Amino acid sequence: MFGGAIAALADPVPALACNRIFPGYSVWTRQLQIDFRRPGVADLELRFDFPPGIEMQIGEELERIGRSSPLFEFGLYLPGGEICAWVQNRVAMRS
Repeated sequence: MFGGAIAALADPVPALACNRIFPGYSVWTRQLQIDFRRPGVADLELRFDFPPGIEMQIGEELERIGRSSPLFEFGLYLPGGEICAWVQNRVAMRS
């Protein structure tokens, strides 16, 4: 898989997750950083988690100041479990 395809896949995931958990807010990718560690020579598995601590932080910031810019970290993995690309994605949320 080409790096641009990995970036296109990784870009919307955190924003869509935030939009689902916190509907009614404008959400978009503010910063996307990808560390390409291995060639994506096979099907990749994207493993994304929405930690409860980040959910609480976002909720508190949205209530207090009407905005939040959380950072999500996740990876795309090769079939054997090796990491192919590590993603850091910061989203911007505004009321």
